[in-house]
Amino acid sequence: MAASKFSTATTLTTSIKHTTPFDGICAKISAFYFDLDNTLIPTRAGDSKAIRKLADVLETQYSFTKDDANLATQNFLKSFRRCPDNSQTSLDSWRTHLWRESLQQKHKHLADDIYPQWLKLRYRYLAVPQDYVQLLQRMRRAGYALALITNGPSNAQWEKVAKLRVRGYFDCVLVSSDLPWEKPHPEIFYAACNFLNVKPHECAMIGDKLETDIKGGHLAQLGLTFWTPLNSSSAAQSLDDVEYKPHIKLNNLLDIYKYFPRINQAVPSTVPSAANPRRGSHMCSGSGSGSGSGSGSSSSCSSSSSSSCATTTRQEQQQHHHQQHLQQQQQQQQQYHQWAYRRGGSLPAMDCSNSETENSCDSFL
Repeated sequence: MAASKFSTATTLTTSIKHTTPFDGICAKISAFYFDLDNTLIPTRAGDSKAIRKLADVLETQYSFTKDDANLATQNFLKSFRRCPDNSQTSLDSWRTHLWRESLQQKHKHLADDIYPQWLKLRYRYLAVPQDYVQLLQRMRRAGYALALITNGPSNAQWEKVAKLRVRGYFDCVLVSSDLPWEKPHPEIFYAACNFLNVKPHECAMIGDKLETDIKGGHLAQLGLTFWTPLNSSSAAQSLDDVEYKPHIKLNNLLDIYKYFPRINQAVPSTVPSAANPRRGSHMCSGSGSGSGSGSGSSSSCSSSSSSSCATTTRQEQQQHHHQQHLQQQQQQQQQYHQWAYRRGGSLPAMDCSNSETENSCDSFL
């Protein structure tokens, strides 16, 4: 059933046995599309925590006064949120430049030392919550296809995917700057449908932004849209004047369990998700060799080594698979930017000037 036929958001209750008007549609869902920033990872809150922690480091390690530390870190955070990427230079160079501009003259020489400490703290606080990881694992074990669809500059978003190690949980990862469209354009959702070999009405979009995730889900006529408000003030806002309303409002991403009993019944896998072959995946190409794909390589390796595995010890098998996994990770890391959407050939990349959380700023250097 098309998403546009629903006009009101549904707020979840806390009952274990949960019955809603959407039960019939939920039963037809075969794929979930996740937003990244502020949905799967706590980008805004995590960046704020990292900056506060770094201010303490500047005081204790670099003898900043409290006021100087707070001024420098807040200046950087504002500049970074406004312009986190510049396509004319590397991420490291751009961010170091932002730090140098944010520091007082007497501290500018410390930018090269401060930047890597901030980066380490940032990804500590952006880590995917473990219960979210378990949710993704359960979804895959339950047979759902999963796609990650994120707006933002290519380098910045792929860095998050790499450092947070989330690509293995998804069959398809789409970054708007690698494509001719960004959310809410329906074509970016159709691209995921093509990858996963599913129809739009079989898919559910989960995201925090009404104007991109929810609106896009409606425009693409996805089966369901789940809204995860950024904070309590967003959750409390009236939706009366919102043109594209979410079908369901989630107080917490984990409330998704209440709508899909099949997920509850699945046991999370202890095997890295990238090793599970999936349809239409960036990581599971048709060739199965030389593509740097996790699942494709895993499948071919397991079949080619089946005869030798019968005569080796369990310890040797584990060591062999561990080496394979490391090789796959290296190959995948080298080919991040080759995972753009293709339909009969490469599509041109485009700069994203209206990203969900980040913009590419090419004129600041």
